[in-house]
Amino acid sequence: MKTTIKLYIAIFFTACFTSCTDYLDVKPLDSFTGEAVFSDFNLTEAYVNKRYTELRDGFGNFGLRYISDEAYHNFNSGNPYLYNRGELTPDQFGDHSTWNAYYEGIKNCNIFFENIGQLKAEKGQIDRLVGEMTFLRAFFYADLVARFGGVPLITKTFDLNSDMMVSRNTYDECIDFIVKELDKAADLLPLRYEGKNFGRATKGAALALKSRVTLYAASPLWNPTDDKVKWQKAADAAKAVIDLNQYQLDPNYKQIFTSNKSAEIIFMKQFNSEFGHSFDWTDSPNGFTGWSRTCVLQDMVDAYEMEDGSMPTPQQYVDGNPWQNREPRFYASIVCDGQQFRGREIEFYVSSTGSKANSGKDSEFGIDDWNASKTHYTIRKFMDESLRNPWNDKGAQPWIYIRLGEIYLNYAEAQFKLKNEEIARTYLNKIRERARGGKTNVLPAITSSGPELLAKIQQERRIELAFEDHRFFDVRRWKIAQQTENNPARKITIVRDDQTKKKTYKIELIQERKFFPQHYLLPIPRSEIQRNSLLEQNPGYDTPVGAK
Repeated sequence: MKTTIKLYIAIFFTACFTSCTDYLDVKPLDSFTGEAVFSDFNLTEAYVNKRYTELRDGFGNFGLRYISDEAYHNFNSGNPYLYNRGELTPDQFGDHSTWNAYYEGIKNCNIFFENIGQLKAEKGQIDRLVGEMTFLRAFFYADLVARFGGVPLITKTFDLNSDMMVSRNTYDECIDFIVKELDKAADLLPLRYEGKNFGRATKGAALALKSRVTLYAASPLWNPTDDKVKWQKAADAAKAVIDLNQYQLDPNYKQIFTSNKSAEIIFMKQFNSEFGHSFDWTDSPNGFTGWSRTCVLQDMVDAYEMEDGSMPTPQQYVDGNPWQNREPRFYASIVCDGQQFRGREIEFYVSSTGSKANSGKDSEFGIDDWNASKTHYTIRKFMDESLRNPWNDKGAQPWIYIRLGEIYLNYAEAQFKLKNEEIARTYLNKIRERARGGKTNVLPAITSSGPELLAKIQQERRIELAFEDHRFFDVRRWKIAQQTENNPARKITIVRDDQTKKKTYKIELIQERKFFPQHYLLPIPRSEIQRNSLLEQNPGYDTPVGAK
């Protein structure tokens, strides 16, 4: 059964009035003690619930699509341009570093583990809470390790008498710790939840995160000798999720991301219309008074295959039919000029004479022109197109952290590395079969072998998992980021002739991008190193920006 996160924060205040004369003894309502929380099941559960909200999602400025070759942030909120331009330093790292936020989350988990012994409740209830918190702490660490490499493994809280000088554990030590924690969580957690508990971490969530962690650990960035033992662990971890038989590929690719009921979802953050998000408006075109925040890059657009499995060519832009006959996932993921979106045709074009009246509603001469997409593409994936009331309708779509599609791709990659190419092709083609959307004459099955098959696996991950915060990590673990992230970011300009209404298309530069070897890992914030003399900075960040 899928795992979701019910996004709510339960706050409980209790006060006992023993008599009308004891009002001076009332406990303060703006604070609480560990004893007060962890001696009460409802308060303890509320404490656990709050930890789920500390997981970042990709709907806001934290999305990793802005700091990969997928997209350009329309406004630089959170400073993604630091990453794009290769200007990342220990003093300037924007909002995409999780160091402080996730160590705060780890501290809160450690508080739970130090106090859970006070709780008097049924063993099954306690086991479930311990399993959830074990999973969540492992999630925090898995993210930190993916971004920074080895980090300090802290499993207790500090007080004023504690020695706070801690060194980094090695990458392998961190992976061993995370895997053991996830195994423990999997043993404690149920396969599924119903009713009010729908949305908590499950056994499948723990095993699925283990699949991702072991895949990353087996990849070239951390496995330069191509140790097959590591690849076998990755294959086994992915197969363990598949063998649960709790999940299945959703036949409708677009609908995976608009409903928390999809059988494909393993772990996600859940929203509702009351406690919702504004992604549908921050990321819709300006013609809907949206902000066009995710400006999809031209090279991402042209990464999608044609229906026949070939790749798009520049001639299509000359001929005036650049987005026809693409594979179905393209139309479920990206908004282009001339497509239908939210009940009307999208108009990214500008007038041949510069006339505002003759330019499109979604162009830089259209409605709220300052919010026009700078690449003249926006994102469609994750959108609830039934919403029509800008900035008032809240989005209830979930943010999906892990789904079965990823696990199939994890398994295919690991089996390829183990030289089991037939198994790799089988699971790769399961993904492509679903992507056909019921059509029989599109996206031919993969029959490749050797290096060509590996390239197909990497290509399929790029498309199937587009904008889901995978590409940033994938190009790093594959050690190809110096190629992908040094490519210039490009846009398209669409000009419509005022008289003939014919459109012409020109691909242009929007941003030069730079990636240096040190950027395979993020810098540890300098403030952390200044506080802790044992904390060692990642390589390359003590040299000037741009040094090779």
